[in-house]
Amino acid sequence: MSSIEVKAITIAELLSNLHSGEWLTPEFQRDFVWSNAQIIGLINSIIDSKPIGMATIWQQEDKSELPLEHISINDWDNNLGKSGPRYFGNKEDRPGRYYAILDGKQRSTSIAMAFGGLRAQSGGYRNSGSYFLNVDYDDMQDRVQYLSKKEIAKLSLDSLPSYVQHALFPLELESFEKLSQYFFKLAGAIENAANYPGEALPPESVIAKRQEVLQAAHDGISKSKLAVYIVPKKETLGDICDIFEVLNTTGTKVSTVDLIHASIYAETAEELNPVLLREEIDYLSELDGLQGWSTSTRRPEFIAQNVAGIQIALSKKHSPRAVNGRAEQKISSIKSSDLLAISSASWKDFFAEKNFVAQCFLDFQIAVAGGRFSLADCPYPGIFNVYIALRWYLKFDSDESTNWTKGHLDRLFRAFFWRNTFSKRYDQGFLTRVSSDITSFKAFLQTTSANPNDQKWSADAEKFLRDLPQMGSKVAIDEAIEEAIKDGNVRGALQSGGVLLLHTRADKDLVEPSQDISHITSSHDLHHILPRAWCHDNVTAVNKAYLRTSKDHENWVDSPANLIPMASKSNKKWNTMAPQTAFETLDLQSAEHLKILGQYFVDNECVNLLQRGPDQVGAFLERRALLLIDEINRLMRV
Repeated sequence: MSSIEVKAITIAELLSNLHSGEWLTPEFQRDFVWSNAQIIGLINSIIDSKPIGMATIWQQEDKSELPLEHISINDWDNNLGKSGPRYFGNKEDRPGRYYAILDGKQRSTSIAMAFGGLRAQSGGYRNSGSYFLNVDYDDMQDRVQYLSKKEIAKLSLDSLPSYVQHALFPLELESFEKLSQYFFKLAGAIENAANYPGEALPPESVIAKRQEVLQAAHDGISKSKLAVYIVPKKETLGDICDIFEVLNTTGTKVSTVDLIHASIYAETAEELNPVLLREEIDYLSELDGLQGWSTSTRRPEFIAQNVAGIQIALSKKHSPRAVNGRAEQKISSIKSSDLLAISSASWKDFFAEKNFVAQCFLDFQIAVAGGRFSLADCPYPGIFNVYIALRWYLKFDSDESTNWTKGHLDRLFRAFFWRNTFSKRYDQGFLTRVSSDITSFKAFLQTTSANPNDQKWSADAEKFLRDLPQMGSKVAIDEAIEEAIKDGNVRGALQSGGVLLLHTRADKDLVEPSQDISHITSSHDLHHILPRAWCHDNVTAVNKAYLRTSKDHENWVDSPANLIPMASKSNKKWNTMAPQTAFETLDLQSAEHLKILGQYFVDNECVNLLQRGPDQVGAFLERRALLLIDEINRLMRV
C-alpha cells in the first residue's frame, strides 16, 4: 500500500471542505446517529482546545466510480412528500480534487451542524435546532446549549439584541473564513447599551465574564485541529474496504465496564468468590423489580453508575481505587473515570445486597409512576442514581440524627422526577448534575424533622425543588407537558414522559379484560384510539386541525392523547372500525370496560364524545389530554 499522508486542519478548513464538496461521504456509510449530548461534548472539546479525534479520507480520481454525496441529515422533502437528505452545501458541487470520508463522518457532520448551520428545516425533526454559547453559564455543563427550532422561535432568538438579552450566542459562523470578525461583532454587541432593555448595561463584572467566555470560545475554535489521514488515490476499492473494516472493528472502543471488570477481577481473583462483574449484573436482571433495567450487554455502565452514586451519598465508605495516576482519588460524579475508581469492597457490598437493590428499583418505579416500567421507558434513567444513593445512605449510613424516612424521599422524588423530565434538566451534563442532585437532596432531607404529610415540610420541599439549578419556571414546564401530551412529533425525554403513565397503568386489555397486558413496555403496544386510517378518511372542516400528521404542525393523531395500552390482537379488531362502531360491536359499555377505560384516562365524557362522530374528535382529544396533564400535575406536587 502507498504511503499515507498525515496532516491537521482547522475547523474553518473542515467546514469549507465539507461545504464545497471537497470532502464527500460514500453511500455505504451509516446515517448520522450522534445525539445532542455527543455533539455538545465535541463542541466543548473544541472550545477547550482538547483533542477531537481524527478522520480518514481517500483521494478520488476525476471520475470516481464510488457513489459519493455531500454530508447530510434527515429532513422533510416537500418535493418528494417524504423524508429525505438535507445536504451541507450544493449537492452537485465537485471541485477539481475531492476525497471520500472513510472514517469521521459523525464528527464532521456534528461540526457542520454546530458551526456551519446544517440543520433540518422541518421543526418536527430532531436536528432542526441550533447550538448556542451561554456566556452567563455557572456550571461548565451549561456552557453550550442546544435549542430546538420551536424553542428558538418562542424566545425570538433571531437578532443581536435578543442574543445579548438571553446571553446566548449562536455558534454558527456567518463565514467559515471570518471567525474572528464574527466574534468581534458579538463582543461589540455585549458592550452596546442599545442591545439591553432600557439601554441599561449590566455590571462591569458581568460584561467582563461574558467577554472572557466569548474570547475563550474564539480561541478554542481557532486553535482546534482535526487530525487527517489521507489515503492516496492509487489504492483500490478492495484495499479501501479492508481499511474500512479495520476502522469499524479493531478500532472499536473498549467499554468502561470491560475495564472495570478486568480490574476488579484481577484484584479479587485469588479470593474464594472473585467478583465477576458482568455475571453479577446479569444475575441482577433476574430479580423482581430489575427486569428491563440490568444487563451486561445494554448500558451495563448504568449499574456502575448506581454504585458510584452510592459512594457520593455515603459518609462512611471504602477508599476508592487509584486511577489515572492520581495519588488521591475521590468519586464525585458518575463519569467513567469515577466508575473506574469504585473499589472492589464497594462492589462486594453492592452485590451482597442484591435483594435490597431490587427493592429500590421497584420502589422507585411505584413511587414516581404508580407501576412498573423499564430503563428504555424512563425519560432519564440516570435519575435513578439519585434515588438509590439516598436509599442506600438511609439504610446503611444514617444515625440517630437522621429524621427523614422513605416516605419523605418517595414524595419528594416523585415530584422531582416529573419536574426534571419536563424541564429537560438532564438533556446535557447529567453525569455531573446527578452528583450535585445527590448532595443537594441529602442536605435538604437531613434538615427535616416533620412528617412527610406536614404542610410546612411540603412547602419547604416545593421551594427546594423550585430552587434546583436549571429546573426552569412552572410556565416552561407546563408548556413542555402540553407539548408532550398533544404532539406526537416530540422525541426524547418529552416523548417518554408523555407516554410513561400509559405504560405503568397497563393492566387489563380493553377488548378482552381477562387478558393481562401488564407486560407492556414498548410504544408498539400503545395503539391509536382514533385509528390512523380512520383519521385520514374522516377529516372535516371542524376537525382538520386535529387530524393532520405533518411534522411541521402539532400531531394529535400520534400523540399520547390518542394512545391507549391494548393487546395487538385487540388492536387488529379495533383498527377496522370507526370508534363509535367499536364501542357497539365490541360491547365496551359494561361497568368493567368503563372502569378499564377510566384507568387509561378515558372517562365517561371521553366515551360520549367518541360516540358522537368525527366533528367531536377535537373535543375528545382535548379532554383526554386534560386528564393526562392533570395527573402529571398531581404527581409533580410534593
